[in-house]
Amino acid sequence: MTGGKVALLLVEQIWGILLCLILLRNLVAVPVGVGVGAFNAPVCLGNCSAVPDCHQACIDKGFPKGGVCLGFSFSDLACCCTS
Repeated sequence: MTGGKVALLLVEQIWGILLCLILLRNLVAVPVGVGVGAFNAPVCLGNCSAVPDCHQACIDKGFPKGGVCLGFSFSDLACCCTS
């Protein structure tokens, strides 16, 4: 790999991590006046490539809002459910 490709890959990974952290922060944000234990952290079922329909699989597991694929890159997505 050339230096330019390595630098580009590093920048992509850093942006992916930052975006994921922002998304997770928004998923677990606690409204003002609510206790710390009241937030809903996502529950992940596994790789999205192994779950044919992430949204429906989460509904079937008892998460009424379904689920989405989250991750750092398209090759590293996990099926995560929200309640």
